[in-house]
Amino acid sequence: MKKLSIQDLRDIVVGSTFLGSGGGGSPESGMMIVNLIAKAAKEVTLVEPIEVADNQFVAMIAGMGSPAAFKERKFGPEGYTDVLYAFDKLQRLYDWAGTRFEHIMPCETGGGNTVTPIYVAAVRSLDVVDADGTGGRSVPELGTTLYYLYGVPTSPIVLADKNGNIVVGWTKNPFDARMAEEIGRHVTVAFGMSAGLGTWVATGHQVKTCLEPGVIWKSREIGRALREAKEQAKDPVAETLNIANGHELIRGEITDIETKTVAGFDFGKTTIEGIGAYQGKKLIVDFKNENMIAWTAQNEPICMVPDSICLISLEGSPLTNADINKGMRIAAIGVPASEKWTKHPNGFGVWRHILEKLGYKGDFIPLKK
Repeated sequence: MKKLSIQDLRDIVVGSTFLGSGGGGSPESGMMIVNLIAKAAKEVTLVEPIEVADNQFVAMIAGMGSPAAFKERKFGPEGYTDVLYAFDKLQRLYDWAGTRFEHIMPCETGGGNTVTPIYVAAVRSLDVVDADGTGGRSVPELGTTLYYLYGVPTSPIVLADKNGNIVVGWTKNPFDARMAEEIGRHVTVAFGMSAGLGTWVATGHQVKTCLEPGVIWKSREIGRALREAKEQAKDPVAETLNIANGHELIRGEITDIETKTVAGFDFGKTTIEGIGAYQGKKLIVDFKNENMIAWTAQNEPICMVPDSICLISLEGSPLTNADINKGMRIAAIGVPASEKWTKHPNGFGVWRHILEKLGYKGDFIPLKK
């Protein structure tokens, strides 16, 4: 058990933005959420999965929508109401079985979605479990999660907007994350491209065996390292590589960005022209909310999901795909996927349909360091 201070939470926003692979909510929204947390509590309790009893239930709360929509999100004095409405409705659905949630956890690791359940925990007096369902990264779909891969039921799915409009979805097959995704995306579009999401109520046993432990604290360590690198005039990219176990793919300048929003997703392509030691090289990154695959100028894939492709400015600011602009000088860093992905027989299969639409039809090629 650890107590997270407000400074810890600010570091978590920075570190989880880096690990978010271009998605997971904007760091600006994340910092605004931290300010909301500061008004509700001086600190928040973070527990390890092993501290949760096998028969206890843990709720998952997140924001759902396009990164561009979350970047533009502002919070009034009433707070982050979407996710509070979603959590409260999820709790009422489980009241019939006599289940009261004492713990909450993030869906994924990202600048907004890591601190979102921490905000709910602060307001509703819950503990936060240091685990996520995506292996320490962000993902574009409910079907590209460890929750889905390891059989945590998606149904019921609760979506809420900031005004208290709530939709509850029940799928015929409670494990059908693809249908839950269809429901969620259509509702999210109706709610203005962003919504509070509640689903994947997991047992303590499932949290221990199916999900990725330690991701919130790892985010804090990366964020702290970046903060201290700036304070001590160190190379922030090098500091991040050490803690994240990452591999530098390129340092360069963004020379082109193509992006469009379709059905609640941000699709696009980012071109990075190498500078310095990477002069003459090029990296092209295709994204669907998050970065999916990176190609060389010779059209060779060098990093793909479930490995992460993380972007960071040379000054040490992690970037989502909603933050990048032409002319920025950045580093692209590959981070190896969790073994929860790579050792599961379908760990790549759940991503295949996305990569095929982006032009890659081969098997998984692990990141080479």
